[in-house]
Amino acid sequence: MVTGSTHGAPVHRMAWTGIAMAVVAGVLALYGSMHAEKHLAGSPLREARGSAGLPAKPETRAGQFLARAEAGVFGDDIDRKMLALTERSKFANYSVQLLAYVLPFFLGMAGALTGGWAMKVVQQSGGKFAGNTLSVFAMMVGGLAAVVAGCMMISLYVWPLLPSLYTT
Repeated sequence: MVTGSTHGAPVHRMAWTGIAMAVVAGVLALYGSMHAEKHLAGSPLREARGSAGLPAKPETRAGQFLARAEAGVFGDDIDRKMLALTERSKFANYSVQLLAYVLPFFLGMAGALTGGWAMKVVQQSGGKFAGNTLSVFAMMVGGLAAVVAGCMMISLYVWPLLPSLYTT
């Protein structure tokens, strides 16, 4: 089926929506997979690191500048402030978990599915709409975010429930 040229055609809103959801999910999934355990009191990943989970003093000039800027804005290192907050408040602890693990999973799935639907709409528009590239990236980034967040949820919530035979 020939769809016609999309040069100069407006990008379909569904393609923009899909890529926006996928990018937000990707950023949250990266935060959850690389940084959130430093902020969560009682996190098995943080407890496994022990004192190694706390940030070391920066040695580079850029790192020292960032540390001074963090202290100027937040009053202390953001990792320590967030850890203290999640130790004091169950609500804050659960909110960070939802933001870092659950939301990126569902938002990534929604972004990927929206990208797929947008691709179908763009292809069937006969050149009236553009957005194939955004749709494809929405599917890829949203899918990756969902996989990363899903793996983190399994490692944090399911893995500790397995018998020790499987975890050693």
